[in-house]
Amino acid sequence: MKNLWKSPDNRPTPEETERQREALVASLRKEHRAFYLRIGLAMTLMLVPLIGMVKHVIEGGPFAFNREWAVLVLFALPWIGAVLFIRRQLRHRRSHANYERSVGQTLRAALDANHAAQQRAKILQGLLALTAPVMALCIWQLQAVGKARPHEAASLAAFMAIVIAASLGGIFWDARKLRPQERKLAALVAELE
Repeated sequence: MKNLWKSPDNRPTPEETERQREALVASLRKEHRAFYLRIGLAMTLMLVPLIGMVKHVIEGGPFAFNREWAVLVLFALPWIGAVLFIRRQLRHRRSHANYERSVGQTLRAALDANHAAQQRAKILQGLLALTAPVMALCIWQLQAVGKARPHEAASLAAFMAIVIAASLGGIFWDARKLRPQERKLAALVAELE
């Protein structure tokens, strides 16, 4: 049966193989562009509140570093994630600089891109898990310094809990497709080797 499966009649023509390789290369390029667009947008959006806070402090607005330090940790978490994502993407691009040369290199690059996406999902899950207690501490500190009344703190806590839960749900929803895709790509790579 194995010989029959691997017979020339069951193999695609060279033209079909080339079309499939080109489609996979185009898909990888699209994923790379989408990654840089998303990370650029996220970093731009992260700058807005950071710049607002820095401006507030520079202009002499009330901010006690010793009593409101948790907000600095809250600002640092997404930047740590962004740096980790960019480092992993650059490592992927260096490792697969010439991925479009052959079907094998293209498949290996696609498999590594899948691993990178799974790693990003795990990092995001971890960062969101860290964000919850840091956010709770921020809310407590805001209340302690008189910047939030109890009902405002409760509303903020409820809102942030919903945002974190929805974000985690979205990450799990997207990540569920990565494992089957990884198995398929790994099987194709193994078949070529």
